[in-house]
Amino acid sequence: MIYTGILARMVSQDSFALMGVVLSIMGFAEIFSQVGIGPAIIQRKDLHAQHLTGAFYTSLALGVTFTLGFIVAAPLIAKSYNIAELEPIIQVVCTSFTISALAVVPRSMMLKEMKFKNFFIAGMISIVGGNLIVGLSLAYAGWDVWAYVWALFAQNTLMTISFWLLQPTKIKFKWEWSYTQDLLGYGGASSLFNALNYAATKVDVLLLPKYASQLPASSRSPLDTAGLYERSAYVMSLPITIMAKLSDNVLFSGMSKMQDQQARLRRLMLIGNQFLGILVIPICVFISFFSKEIITIYLGPSYEEAASVLQVLFIAIIFRTLTRLTDSLLRAVNAVLRGSIIKAFYLVIMIVGVVVAIPYGIQMIAWSIVATTAIHYLMSIFLSQRLIDVSIFKQLGALVPGVILGLFNLVVLFSLDLISFFNESPHLVKLIIGGMVWGVSTLTLILAFPSILRANDIHPSEFLPKKILSLPLLNRLGK
Repeated sequence: MIYTGILARMVSQDSFALMGVVLSIMGFAEIFSQVGIGPAIIQRKDLHAQHLTGAFYTSLALGVTFTLGFIVAAPLIAKSYNIAELEPIIQVVCTSFTISALAVVPRSMMLKEMKFKNFFIAGMISIVGGNLIVGLSLAYAGWDVWAYVWALFAQNTLMTISFWLLQPTKIKFKWEWSYTQDLLGYGGASSLFNALNYAATKVDVLLLPKYASQLPASSRSPLDTAGLYERSAYVMSLPITIMAKLSDNVLFSGMSKMQDQQARLRRLMLIGNQFLGILVIPICVFISFFSKEIITIYLGPSYEEAASVLQVLFIAIIFRTLTRLTDSLLRAVNAVLRGSIIKAFYLVIMIVGVVVAIPYGIQMIAWSIVATTAIHYLMSIFLSQRLIDVSIFKQLGALVPGVILGLFNLVVLFSLDLISFFNESPHLVKLIIGGMVWGVSTLTLILAFPSILRANDIHPSEFLPKKILSLPLLNRLGK
């Protein structure tokens, strides 16, 4: 977050539009470049050494193939967007296919064994070294979009090296194909599921630069306006990225271990929805209300126009975050092919919504995202009911405590906004005061009426204190 906030002040807005296109294309292709080998390793109960050997060689071969393919295809992609600068950027960024492929096996084993401390260390090494050191140094030197490009290259390289150092894995020279076939069945279905989901979440960022000329006329160039939207979408994606990591790393690994225990999965789904609702809905209400202050402080005054977009997009955050829980369930119980049908429909309505909304401006695009993500969430909880017999009404009922807190927050923040001196305060002061009032009022409501946190006969106070006290860090401090 620090890196992004500083970079936004040192790199031009159209550069973010370019990188939004490149990263969306690369991210989509990367799903296929690894054919779901990593998730297949995590999900599989019985793992043989030859599974790992086959996974390594398959991932590496596909990574090299995709790198070479994008080097050749880069001119065509640049021509399709009529943006010549895309060609050399794609030819450098596509090396990530090969670099990431080298890390698939140690990364997957680290997650399968739930070694999240090591995972954190590897992530921090890559982020600090790649983004903060390489990225900001080059941005300060005036490299503009290329600071972003080489930061990504350094980050991927450091990540791969860190995974191998922290999770040494033996790879045999002899490769027995039959073991690889065991992984490809699940991996192929997982790739389709992830690809459709990823494509749906990147439709707006991919299509907007291409059709930016259809946006309503303004003082900004169409590509600059697309850059404004891309940064709003990026800020919106930050909490989604956190939830995606939680889903992919913790929930998927944990649910895979209990994939045959429906009673535990049902309870986990209800508790998960309840906790996410309590956490996410009030936070999204706060960020939507103070979107202008947040985006101005975070990205700089030149992005103030994007506040109205961010305000809308954070409504979509609620539905996207809740859907992550269902996605983990589908992957853990090997229902990714059924889930892919929903993802395909999600992609179609997302494309239609964005294309229809573009002539009406970037705020209308944001509202189309809200509508389609809400539909996607409802379809997901319906499939959850079919898979583990967890009632749709119970899943929605688990969100009631979060909805109550969110509505209470709206009343408090609107009341605070009526105070005239508050509106004239500097952005930072207004955000701090608003945050304090929001936090204190929410905590007061919970302490005064603790029963509002109960849903489906589940109350956090019944088990949360025990979970917190059992954390390894607290145990060490106690000793």
